[in-house]
Amino acid sequence: MLQQLSFRSERVNELIRRELVLLLKKETKDPRLQTVVITDVIVTRDLTSAKVFFSVDESLQKVIAPLLNKASGFFRTSLSQSLDLRHTPSLSFIYDKAPNTGAKIDDLLSKL
Repeated sequence: MLQQLSFRSERVNELIRRELVLLLKKETKDPRLQTVVITDVIVTRDLTSAKVFFSVDESLQKVIAPLLNKASGFFRTSLSQSLDLRHTPSLSFIYDKAPNTGAKIDDLLSKL
């Protein structure tokens, strides 16, 4: 059974997503991280951890996922400084296959 997200959880999801997008564009020094698109953030009910879904070119996925997870401490520290939360959730980055799958389907449909 799917659990309804509370208004607070939805708000925190969006705040974290927006801030991570800004951090990736402005604060990261690695040029490979400039192509990362944050697609969704889902925090746990108690706001202690968050799953961050990202999309990137499929060929770079195996390189980018470990980079993001290794830099999760940097992102968490930056989030704690910029967001007004009692506890900043720990972050785990998960590759989101949906955008790439959608693009492949669009390509196949355009060839018909």
